[in-house]
Amino acid sequence: AFAATLALALPAYAGGGGFGADDDDDANAGPPFLGLVQDESGANLVDARITVTIASMNSTLVLRSDSVGHFFVRGFDKSVDPNDVKITCSKESYADATATTTPPAGNAPIQAICVLKKQ
Repeated sequence: AFAATLALALPAYAGGGGFGADDDDDANAGPPFLGLVQDESGANLVDARITVTIASMNSTLVLRSDSVGHFFVRGFDKSVDPNDVKITCSKESYADATATTTPPAGNAPIQAICVLKKQ
């Protein structure tokens, strides 16, 4: 199941849905974020809550991992520095975690991995 809540003034996309213009070739879009939520054993976690925050803009996007633990956020506007994007993950019975991300490299996808520890 996919659920998303948006409190952004920028175009942003998550999972199979989108917010704003649904154009994969948007010249103003920055790099997308491709993510995975796992537990400590490496098992993918389904239906985890992913919170994407741009603190400098006081904006938050909330979505859920899919049936194999993946999530996808299409690129925000190029005015958003990918280093200012914070991704956190949570799931019932697990401690919240901040995603580890690969450094931005142009418009190449940024990999984001959350490893949640069982409580």
